[in-house]
Amino acid sequence: MIALQVEFLTGPNAGRKLLLRDTCVTFGRSTERTLPLDLPFVSREHGEFTFDHGQWLLVNHSNNGTFLDGKTVTKKPRTIKGTCIVSIGDNDVFRVRPIADPSDTQQPNDTPTDAHDPDQEEAPTHHTSDRTKLWAGIGVFWLVTFGFIAFAILNPADPAASSPAANLGTPLTADQIQLILATPLDKTTPDDRQADQAIAQAHEFYALRDRRTDALYRAYDSYRLALSYSPNDAFDNAQDQRQFYVLQKNLTDTVTQSYESATQLLLSRQYKAADQAFKDLREVYPDSASPIFIDALKREAAARDALKKKRS
Repeated sequence: MIALQVEFLTGPNAGRKLLLRDTCVTFGRSTERTLPLDLPFVSREHGEFTFDHGQWLLVNHSNNGTFLDGKTVTKKPRTIKGTCIVSIGDNDVFRVRPIADPSDTQQPNDTPTDAHDPDQEEAPTHHTSDRTKLWAGIGVFWLVTFGFIAFAILNPADPAASSPAANLGTPLTADQIQLILATPLDKTTPDDRQADQAIAQAHEFYALRDRRTDALYRAYDSYRLALSYSPNDAFDNAQDQRQFYVLQKNLTDTVTQSYESATQLLLSRQYKAADQAFKDLREVYPDSASPIFIDALKREAAARDALKKKRS
């Protein structure tokens, strides 16, 4: 099957890439969409990507307008050919590209390569003396031995061949990350003034989430701080409550995806990429007291050490 690579170009997930294999993938502002977009210019059920007859198609379901490389998309599907930009209004939202699914494996060729040709004369067989066979065996033995020695010289063992992740313990699971991020801050002495200041700060960071790498975390953490100063476990303002839940979900998805991607790079010994991936994660989620941050820092250090050993 041909998969569809989707890269977010705007919003809190900007820069994130996904590989879609489902035959129908919906997107919109509703959190029930396959690709939720927390953007004011996006409709709740905006559109969808569908796979039909060997090609990916884009369908629009919104009055706000959807464009594929500047061409208007309607309910009549438009074919995605090569790398394309999906726009909503004046905003570029996705970069999409159909690619061969790397999980597909090539089927073996069933055609026999050693088929016997009945019309071909067989070469005469020559009998070799036992002594000749003995010397031939010795020659093969030394040839193989020298081959292994030469290979070892030209291809020295990687000092970091055993993955450094093996000494770091089991990586965090998605459920553990979700639980950590959903845990509220400890309650403190109720203070309406402090709570209001924290909410105002949350609004400021919420507006900056497309421009600051850490804005998603800062806005969510400010909301958590506001709740710690409140005797209640929820916000009186419905808009604040909704934004709090949206931030919690988006931050959880972003951190989980970034952590799992960085961990996979480390396990596959792509140390330079893993080092950078964990750095990027800590910029998105700079909570130095969080178990997620601490674990990411350890794995980042392991990737950096393994990279130094590999270079030396």
